Amino acid sequence: MIARLLACLALLFCASPVFGACSVRSLATIPLELIGGVILAPVTVNGVAGRFVLDTGAALTVVTPDAVKHFALELDEWTATTMRGVGGVERRRNANPKSIDLGGVALRRQSLARDSTLRVATLPGNVVAGQQIDGLLGRDFLSAFDLMLNLPGRVLTLYEVRDCTGRFLPWTEPYLAVPVENPAESALVVPVELDGVPLRALLDSGASSTLIAASGMARLGLGMDRLAGDPAHVVSGMGPHTVTTWRHRFRALRVGNETFVTPVFLVAPIQLNPIADMLLGADWLTKRKVWISYATRQLFTAR
Repeated sequence: MIARLLACLALLFCASPVFGACSVRSLATIPLELIGGVILAPVTVNGVAGRFVLDTGAALTVVTPDAVKHFALELDEWTATTMRGVGGVERRRNANPKSIDLGGVALRRQSLARDSTLRVATLPGNVVAGQQIDGLLGRDFLSAFDLMLNLPGRVLTLYEVRDCTGRFLPWTEPYLAVPVENPAESALVVPVELDGVPLRALLDSGASSTLIAASGMARLGLGMDRLAGDPAHVVSGMGPHTVTTWRHRFRALRVGNETFVTPVFLVAPIQLNPIADMLLGADWLTKRKVWISYATRQLFTAR
């Protein structure tokens, strides 16, 4: 009986799961350009250098029709994708690169197929300060890594993170954890407070300016009558159409434990996907170092 009991205990001990230690490995450091509020990253496609907007707000990576020629991309004869953006709806055949890499690190989509399919769509302002923009680098590729985004230093570092939780960053300076939600496709939605009203903000490095969308306008009671005296601008998004926005001054924005007084943001009655009240754009990211942890679904910011 004692022998059988010891054998059972031994089996239980051997069958117990063994959890690995937290592993944080730097893969590459990539120089970034910040031009007119647009964050640009060097991406190599089929061995040809290109410039892509670093876009945590985009679920899918996109190339322009001109970039299809620039990179000598083959179009898929069987598969096309309908892309919906601020500028409307557009349907084009997918592109299949032989290779795509960022800082020498090969990119594969976070999907069962682990492929490198690129979507094709018209992008507005595909020339910024004389620089040709070839596409948007979205979460389907970016979410394979943790991103250390240091815009004051103009660098992006890719990390491989495994078996980590909580506060695991290899930073020497103090940092804060910012609460986030993950509604779909690795999107990071940050709970914020604008003029005392709780809102949900999609972290969108591809948006040069923070923007309040239709649901945020409704929560704030921000009707067209309150925008009548604000400067209006016509902007473009993915797709063929344009959208009118207004620049509106608010009293205060609170993100985590930081408060920003009298900020000026764009306002437009558009719907966001995933559902959110606003976009937290590159203007918020510009003056800080942040760590976007897709592996642990957290957001950290240096003090």
